[in-house]
Amino acid sequence: MNSSKILEILSAYNPFWISGAIDAGIPRDLLPACCAQVQSKEVLVLKGIRRSGKSTLMNQVIQELLKTGILPTAVLRVNLEEPLFASEYSITLLEDIYRTYRERVYPEGKCWVFLDEIQQVTDWESWVRGRQDTEDIKFFVTGSSASILSREIGTKLTGRNVTFEVFPLSFIEYLRFNDVDVRTELDYFNKKTTIRNLFHEYLMYGGFPEVTLKKTENEKKILLKSYFDDILYRDIVSRYEIRDVTSLRNLAVYLLTQVARPTNISKLKKNFSISQDKTESYISALLESYLLFQITSFSYSLKHSMRSGFKPYAIDNGLRNRVAFSFSEDTGWQVENVIACFLRQQYEEVYFSKNGNEIDFIVKEGMHIRRRIQVWYDDISVREIPSRELAGFIIPLQGGDNPESILLTNDYEDVIEYDGIPIRCIPVVKYLLS
Repeated sequence: MNSSKILEILSAYNPFWISGAIDAGIPRDLLPACCAQVQSKEVLVLKGIRRSGKSTLMNQVIQELLKTGILPTAVLRVNLEEPLFASEYSITLLEDIYRTYRERVYPEGKCWVFLDEIQQVTDWESWVRGRQDTEDIKFFVTGSSASILSREIGTKLTGRNVTFEVFPLSFIEYLRFNDVDVRTELDYFNKKTTIRNLFHEYLMYGGFPEVTLKKTENEKKILLKSYFDDILYRDIVSRYEIRDVTSLRNLAVYLLTQVARPTNISKLKKNFSISQDKTESYISALLESYLLFQITSFSYSLKHSMRSGFKPYAIDNGLRNRVAFSFSEDTGWQVENVIACFLRQQYEEVYFSKNGNEIDFIVKEGMHIRRRIQVWYDDISVREIPSRELAGFIIPLQGGDNPESILLTNDYEDVIEYDGIPIRCIPVVKYLLS
């Protein structure tokens, strides 16, 4: 591709070169952490599901950079999903883009280079490392594949990167997108009715930023369906060259329908009449695309934990609800899925327990279990908590751990005692604002 054509494409994605400003939308909670890295040498990596807001977050970082007074032309933003680049994905393309930028826009001096959807280019990390070693460049990259980015960064950019995962909106961000600001407990109580109403919308339509900003139910549904198709066909089928698309799609829909319910490879391969290798590779691809994530059973034995299966969870309730088979008693699973997403963002090690009496979530920090969390989202009028929801809290743990016990409820708040164990009962919506 010739230099003039490249410059024409770059001009469209970098309008701030002329205007000096960029439209960056509503700030995300991750923005301060990203801005704290703008002067460091390390490559800043943003990875997460397609349409979760990675590109917008990059624009917000650019906006903050421009506020510091740097020249707009010192910033280069490249969208590697640009169709005109599609036939030329290679490090040669990256070199041609960079050379055009240096020759025709910003000849010398430190620059900030933002590469969006970098997984499109094979061996990109070699090019980034080479430029990083020889020039004063700060790189920001985004990608929609967990394993490809991790593998590439791990081989060529070890110790040279800072990585953040970008998720659809948290509930507190969702409230902000709906012009509801909750900073204190008094805010929560004063706006409680509005918050609860918005939570039910969040349960149904999830937290993808563009979906959240759509006004009608039909617009939201159309957008969610297109997201699912893009993830399935562009991020999985095309990337992994999957031929049996029907089995892959059926497996994805099944796992999305069965969120929060334990399963295992043997059960899935039997249900779909496909081989174990194919079942494992399909699940791996679904996880790598961020469509789903899994939580495994807690055990002090790694071997036992790996053999005990897993619970699938959707990265976004709206995406899940758009394609899953729905049932009238689905609300409890939807709430548990929201909590799983929240914990996935807060903690590195989250498990479930199924030793006798199940506990929905076990949070482990370092060598110790810090929290046991059970979700009980019964009707708001119910005040008597079933013993089955509490029994898991009294099971003793090895090593003398004495974790905090939390029961997440519809609207009931108190500290109760069960068999000598204090249990904090917290409304789900209040917990999500903590």
